[in-house]
Amino acid sequence: MWIGRGLGYDARPMSVESPPRTCPRCDASVAPDAKFCANCGQALAEPSSTDATIQSRLIAAAPAPLITKMRAARITGERKPVTALFADVVGSTTLAEHMDPEDWTAMINEAFDLMSRAVFRYEGTIAQLQGDAMLAFFGAPVAHEDDPERAIFAALDMLVATEEFASQLKSTHGIDFRIRAGINSGPVLVGNVGSDLRYEYTALGDAVNVAARMQTAAQPGTIVITEMTRRLTGDTFELDDLGEIEVKGKAEPIQAYRVIGRKAAPARRRGLESVGLDSPMVGRDEQLARLTSLLDVIAAGRGRVAFVVGEPGIGKSRLLAELKAAALTHPSPARWVEGRCVSYGRSLPYHLLVDLLRSILGISFSAAEEDARAALDRELAELLGADQSEVADTAPYLADLLGLPLREGEVIQTEVPEVLQGRYVAATHRLLRGLAARGPVVLVCEDLHWADSASVEVARMVMPLAVQLPILFVGAMRAETESGGWQLMGQARELFGDALTEIRLEPLTAADSRTLVANLLEIESLPDRVRDLIMTRAEGNPFFVEEVVRMLIEGGVIVAEGNRWVATEKVGSIEIPETLHGLLLARIDQLPDAAKRSLRIAAVIGRQFPIRVLERVLAEPER
Repeated sequence: MWIGRGLGYDARPMSVESPPRTCPRCDASVAPDAKFCANCGQALAEPSSTDATIQSRLIAAAPAPLITKMRAARITGERKPVTALFADVVGSTTLAEHMDPEDWTAMINEAFDLMSRAVFRYEGTIAQLQGDAMLAFFGAPVAHEDDPERAIFAALDMLVATEEFASQLKSTHGIDFRIRAGINSGPVLVGNVGSDLRYEYTALGDAVNVAARMQTAAQPGTIVITEMTRRLTGDTFELDDLGEIEVKGKAEPIQAYRVIGRKAAPARRRGLESVGLDSPMVGRDEQLARLTSLLDVIAAGRGRVAFVVGEPGIGKSRLLAELKAAALTHPSPARWVEGRCVSYGRSLPYHLLVDLLRSILGISFSAAEEDARAALDRELAELLGADQSEVADTAPYLADLLGLPLREGEVIQTEVPEVLQGRYVAATHRLLRGLAARGPVVLVCEDLHWADSASVEVARMVMPLAVQLPILFVGAMRAETESGGWQLMGQARELFGDALTEIRLEPLTAADSRTLVANLLEIESLPDRVRDLIMTRAEGNPFFVEEVVRMLIEGGVIVAEGNRWVATEKVGSIEIPETLHGLLLARIDQLPDAAKRSLRIAAVIGRQFPIRVLERVLAEPER
């Protein structure tokens, strides 16, 4: 008997309609039994029954929006920076020896289902399922600016999902089931996405092989990442330094880290503090003055709403950091509440609201459930006072949002989604009223372009509190007109009219960029050719300026000699920093096919050229 049946699993094959078969060369539709493509003559491989089974399981697990993105990517022979995640079952050979082959296969398939969901949750791609191992890519074919982070979050979710599965197997059948994972980032040459959501790949610089070696080095139930992945994820995770690991096939050992978990309060990812450099904010004095003037308004007991809009890296977070410093040192100091959307959060209902609640209540992601619930009860008692009816109407719904246990006698109405959302809104109203009764409040929502629809709807219903209470609502986002955050700003215009503050951040001027570089490197004797190189690459984007400077320092292109910086012979070979690759590719992947083709051709022509040159090349037929 298949052991999964006793755990509530069904070992029978999933009933999933197979997708249309397509030609790997021209992507034309072909008949299921065709041996050649009728469009281009390409010989077609016979699909195996094993491939068909894997295809069905992957399609069943993958969300429809992700399938659409993957098939729209249409990448062929592209070199992309990718984060590879290798995961396998520990001691699978021993387990297989003591199990019926059919039971073993069904158990591994169930584990793959759990692991695949974690990969798809963060929009990764399953590159290979083989034996007891899985290889997943983050960054191809769908690129995001935070793919290394997504890979680690997916691996952490894998551990959680399989731990529950393993505990059931242990208690019911005495099987000791555990997985481990290795992660590395680097360039990979990828082919087109097939109809089964897998794609051919060739590793360049053995980025994938190193990920496999990290998985081999990992202890059961752990995740090991390389120095490259650590560098790209900044200060997001708690890590245990494992030192340098000897890797088969590599002349030099690889620096490795064990992932402990997500940090309760990650430091700011951007900036050069890690290399001992910093600069006062440059070129944003007028915008900061407009925001800080609103602190006087809420100190007088009235509310306001403001939106800060700009492209990635343009300085939104830095502007808000300066506003926070002003709010905390104002003659009437304001309570600072900050929530942040995540790039994979559009499918996570209420994730922005939950982040705001955690900020108000002082509950970290690493807090135990009982400690978090105690913090909720304590804060509500302080903010809502002795009105027990208000506390009783508020506590269970905030606890439900935060995923915390209910107290004895607490009940929530979950039958009708609209009713439940109304209860969430009412509970949030009461919490913010209690907070504002104690003094001015600045409530900040960062990266609203990634907000989920449920959080946007709650924000829409809560925002009118700014008319009644000393609350400054601040939303920061990119100019993505299809996002929920953009719709929220439109509703704010209708509600507040001229009282709404909109700030559009533009690229720094050439003079401001020079000032930023001079501030960061703290000298005036930097060679003009290096200074001009930084400005040319950055094009007025403060984040790009900082990352180019970081790359020059880490690559030994500029080095400190005493109190001055000097350029080395490496100054002639400058590439785009790896930290910017994901950001740029994520933006490029959002373009239609025609725009992508134009961009690729333009990149070959050069940085600057007459438009007629591009038009002429585009007019030439592809060969």
